[in-house]
Amino acid sequence: MKNINIDWIGNIPNSWEVSKIKHCFYLSKQKARDKNPTILKLARSAVQVRDISTNEGQLAESYENYNPVKVGDLLLNPMDLYSGANCNVSEIEGVISPAYQNLRKKVELNPKYFDYYFKIQYWTMAMFAHGKGISFDNRWTINTETILNYYIPFPSLDVQNCIVNALTKKLSQVDDLIVNQEKQIEKLKEYKQSVITEAVTKGLDKSAPMKDSGVEWIGKIPKSWQVVKFKHIATVKSNLVEPSKYTNYLQVSPENIEKGSGRLLPCVTVGQTGVESNNHLFLKGQIIYSKVRPMLNKVVIAPFDGLCSADMYPIETTINKKYLLYMMLSDIFLAQVKLVTENRVKMPKINQEEIAQIILCCPSVKLQEKLVNYLDEKCGQIDRLIAIKQEKIEKLQEYKKSLIYEYVTGKKEVV
Repeated sequence: MKNINIDWIGNIPNSWEVSKIKHCFYLSKQKARDKNPTILKLARSAVQVRDISTNEGQLAESYENYNPVKVGDLLLNPMDLYSGANCNVSEIEGVISPAYQNLRKKVELNPKYFDYYFKIQYWTMAMFAHGKGISFDNRWTINTETILNYYIPFPSLDVQNCIVNALTKKLSQVDDLIVNQEKQIEKLKEYKQSVITEAVTKGLDKSAPMKDSGVEWIGKIPKSWQVVKFKHIATVKSNLVEPSKYTNYLQVSPENIEKGSGRLLPCVTVGQTGVESNNHLFLKGQIIYSKVRPMLNKVVIAPFDGLCSADMYPIETTINKKYLLYMMLSDIFLAQVKLVTENRVKMPKINQEEIAQIILCCPSVKLQEKLVNYLDEKCGQIDRLIAIKQEKIEKLQEYKKSLIYEYVTGKKEVV
């Protein structure tokens, strides 16, 4: 190994060279001049065809000034240097926004090797260190000149090919392990969903006499239970406030609630974000429910007083609030939400009147408490198993990164 005195490369094998991007790649800045091109997007998984018919994301007035992309071009995102590996080698032809850096080889090389190399540059924040901008989280960008003069290790083409082949094989094996863990997590989530639905529609006593609920998607329920509409046990509260008067309050948005789990993710303070004026004040103990894309079922019991966006409903209930939360997480709640929103293709929402008519099962107060205790324990066990598997996935992802780093910098020798 030899030390080349470049911090983000470190020691490399004696037989390797060091070069700059501009000596190995052209920076393609052609114009498509095509009125009906195939529009591409750069995703972390691959360069993909973008479906502009959905009208999602920013759409250009014309794509004639987009840059042509050929198979084998290495695309970099110079504007997002913080969130991950924003680069990939294209396996399809089309055009892409000129905001991206399109590197096309000018000497014999394997672009996939350099794709792996630049993934490491994103992950280790080396690219970030070369960026400039207004703030770290606002268009922190690496400019064209810096890209062209960026130092890269340059092993022989044979070594590049061997490294790519070795990584392709090893990473595929790790990905298979990750997919297996993800499948197990999905099965556990489905099992948790079935446990919740069974408990809030059938109870715990398998010998209890049953009756027809009169509702097709609920079926039979214990004889002592009632079938009630949402509006008879809960009320959507509307308490619009001016956020400037609540600068010390946390704001909750749909993004802060985990899908279908009833858990709150980290929030941000209103004072730091300068949020919109249309906010609801919610109180600790109220249920907060996202009316946008309701099939994601983002619902949680508020652990503090705060503000939520206008895309959310604060809800008060006359029954056990934890039991209502479990009912809202159940399949019978979701089935009715789907019934009223499934034809709303673009950003579906559910309104207060539709929530009010949703039918739920309601046992006695004593049994509600018993069911909550049972579900807390049972769901807690399942959540712990899910957390273990998620931790395994995180370790496998870190192992992938270490493999890529060791191979592309020559720390691990290919045979």
